[in-house]
Amino acid sequence: MVRERGDWEKYRDRLLRQVKDLEKVKSAFAEEKAAFDAEKKSEEWGREGIKSKLRAAEEILSKEWAEWKELCKKDN
Repeated sequence: MVRERGDWEKYRDRLLRQVKDLEKVKSAFAEEKAAFDAEKKSEEWGREGIKSKLRAAEEILSKEWAEWKELCKKDN
């Protein structure tokens, strides 16, 4: 009986350690996931910002191109 109790206590201690390790891993995973999600959002916002800047530049370029065509027509 003493041996069984000693084995049981070792088993219980090992399980408690594993549970603590699991909790640490879970919290580390949650932190990593939060950092990943934040980085993903910033990438998406950055991508949208670049797209809007590109659209604005295209609009300006198309206006300048139209003005240049008009000036060429007037010169000819």
